[in-house]
Amino acid sequence: MKLAISAGGTGGHIFPGIAVAEALLAQNSANDVVFIGTTYGLEGKIIPQAGFRLFYIEAHQFLGTSPIHKIRTMLRLMKGVSMAMGILRTEKPDAILGMGGFTSVPVVIAGILLGVPCFIHEQNVQPGLANRLLSKITRSTFISFEETERYLAAKKVRHTGNPLRKNLKAGDANKPEGRFSIFVFGGSRGAKSINDSILTLLPFLESYKNTIMYHQTGAEDYDRISDSYKNTSVQHEVFPFTDDMAKYYGLSDVVISRAGATTIFELAYFRRAAILIPYPYSAGGHQWKNASQVEQAGGGYVIANDEASGERLFDVLKHLMKEPQLLKEMGKNIGRIYVEDAAERIIGGIADGIS
Repeated sequence: MKLAISAGGTGGHIFPGIAVAEALLAQNSANDVVFIGTTYGLEGKIIPQAGFRLFYIEAHQFLGTSPIHKIRTMLRLMKGVSMAMGILRTEKPDAILGMGGFTSVPVVIAGILLGVPCFIHEQNVQPGLANRLLSKITRSTFISFEETERYLAAKKVRHTGNPLRKNLKAGDANKPEGRFSIFVFGGSRGAKSINDSILTLLPFLESYKNTIMYHQTGAEDYDRISDSYKNTSVQHEVFPFTDDMAKYYGLSDVVISRAGATTIFELAYFRRAAILIPYPYSAGGHQWKNASQVEQAGGGYVIANDEASGERLFDVLKHLMKEPQLLKEMGKNIGRIYVEDAAERIIGGIADGIS
């Protein structure tokens, strides 16, 4: 099978696409994958580094309601569809997989116009506009959360889970004995509001000598946050970015993070209790809905971004420190969200759809 994957914008769309590509090649070396994205998302860096070919098209968000904006959007869409059709005619894939977001729209439309079987994957609980529209015209929609089906008017929906990168595997982390370890991150670029919340948390933790903080700050905020830690007695390891997320998941008792779909399924894979602080400006509030699913499953606590004070975080952490059995139960609960063979389920669904 030769598969064209449209994935762009953020890592939340790109990394699951790469996971599917890796699984497809692992099944048969004769299989082939090409990616289609834009020049202004993270795909230009991430996808070539993963060893896959990437073609570029025009794709833009649907912004504005005025007639001028609508005309501009249609012209850009037509250009993107034309560019995608050129790539598809040359590459001749057997199927197309759109990973959501505006990048997928012109590629899927081009595929349908050319008669190429098209499929999409939705990472979040609540689908974005692009996938809500595309689900009506594609052969199957693959979903990460079972709850997502109620938001879709699709012909065929399959619960597959959210594929994770093959390099994210649980290792033998050398977790310090008698330590309560907290891993904090706000995404690869960091999150200033989460960093600020942690600075107000540190004074509450100074009397808890068994606590250790692992904190990914993002490059822009690293110096400020690192200097602040130096003025406290809290044990810590602070870094701007890490390629070894598995290490810190393995070292942690609890994770404080945003609530993107990839993060939640990584937490589920490592069975880590979480304090989730959803990004308040996520499209359609989808991070809040993701986080709510974890909380309802008993795998984490949800704290609104503007309520994530040091005192509020400390109240939750202090409770968890006193209840190690609760931590274990929360890990088991969030672990039930994880689907081990998500990439293979997607590949199987595509194979069924084109047979």
